[in-house]
Amino acid sequence: MMILVKGGTFQMGSPTGMADERPVHTVTVDDFYMDEHLVTQAEWKKIMGVNPAYFSSSPKKGESQIKRPVEHISQYDAFVYCNKRSIAEKLNPCYIIKGESDPKKWGAVPDEQNNVWDNAQCRWEANGYRLPTESEWEYAARGGVHDGQKKAAKDADENRSWNKNNSDCMTHAVCLKSPSVLGFYDLFGNVWEWCWDWYDCYTAGEFVNPRGAERTADNTDRMGRGGAWNAEASDCSPYFRNCGSPASRYNFIGMRVVRSKK
Repeated sequence: MMILVKGGTFQMGSPTGMADERPVHTVTVDDFYMDEHLVTQAEWKKIMGVNPAYFSSSPKKGESQIKRPVEHISQYDAFVYCNKRSIAEKLNPCYIIKGESDPKKWGAVPDEQNNVWDNAQCRWEANGYRLPTESEWEYAARGGVHDGQKKAAKDADENRSWNKNNSDCMTHAVCLKSPSVLGFYDLFGNVWEWCWDWYDCYTAGEFVNPRGAERTADNTDRMGRGGAWNAEASDCSPYFRNCGSPASRYNFIGMRVVRSKK
């Protein structure tokens, strides 16, 4: 189920966090829809025909295997999934690679970082599925409020996150922990969530619908947010920033989809 996140203005970052969580800066985001839970292995297999997950068997007793989050997917894989799912549901796909929106025309997904795929474009006006921007993700994680640190801190506790202290070194079926103040499950922990943006340091100022830095020779990592089953509990927060090559596939990185509200 997609949940409408009403847009607004908030203070992004943390004044007491890690160096790359500062400076706190003013960000405004438009309304958008975000899925209440991570993309599951069942949802991925329905669209892609395969289940790439490392944790593809032996779930925790009493949990559903097919409801565990998909992981071991690259950001490139996520682009393909988003467009294929959009096409399957008769929505306008968001991502353009090689001038095409049909993933069948993109060729094989690269296993190593690739300039063509790095230059993927996003049609923000399209009504299909896409990855959240880093600012959209943090806004939702903070509860969509101007100063959400207290509410967000409550959301990041172990009642709402699977982390290294309570995960038994594995992923868990979605929606088992309590939801966030906006109704989202597993925003913190279980698996990191790919975001659209290229990694860069924050700068002071006021920004409207920021979509991240440009890719440069020194700036080749994309953002991940939320923490994971093997992360420190303190990293499963609205502010902590992680990043990696968009071609990387690990058993602690998954995804959650959003849609623009038009």
